[in-house]
Amino acid sequence: MVKKLLGVIAIIGLLTACSNEGSQTTNNQMNDDTNDAEQEVEKESENNKNQSNSKDVMEDNQSNMEPQTGSTETLIRNVEGRDQEVKVINYEIQPYAISYRLDEMFGVPEVKQNQITYSIDDANYHISLEIIEHTTLENAVSNLQERFETEGYDESFDLEDTPTEENALNGKMQFFDYPIKGFIAYEVDEHVLAITFRYPVEGGDSMYPLLGDLRKSIHVQ
Repeated sequence: MVKKLLGVIAIIGLLTACSNEGSQTTNNQMNDDTNDAEQEVEKESENNKNQSNSKDVMEDNQSNMEPQTGSTETLIRNVEGRDQEVKVINYEIQPYAISYRLDEMFGVPEVKQNQITYSIDDANYHISLEIIEHTTLENAVSNLQERFETEGYDESFDLEDTPTEENALNGKMQFFDYPIKGFIAYEVDEHVLAITFRYPVEGGDSMYPLLGDLRKSIHVQ
């Protein structure tokens, strides 16, 4: 009788131990699932925060490209051997503190996708300024050349240095044809100021000296 009673007690103890082990395993699994869920929520929240911050940065960069309009002045420009009076408007790009001036006839610029664009005559005459951040002059020039070649501008003039006496900036420029298209790129701290332009062949006599005055007017405060 005693042996039977001891056997029953042993069986009950074994069942209780198994039950506790199963309960502990279940609790551990529930805790693991809860921790995984909490980590997933935290990860999703962090991703949303990063996306929001990236969007804010993009919007800030685009708003920074709004040119600040300054005074209007008159300068003398030599076109085809004749001096002409030309009205120009002074601009400044913040926060880069880059100043430049451009002919009044180009009117109010359009600011879109981090570019300042001027155009007249149904966009046959087109000038665009863009800040390419955190890049080298060499990389920017290579990308600009590739862009023009992709657009079908096979014939080009040689890549040349911009005259340092114009504005003391390190830069490159190149012309492509036809119609005339090209770029001027300057190293500005850790960024590059890229100026692209397009105009018909017959406009070369007036546009070439205009671009020369634009280059001379560019200064970094």
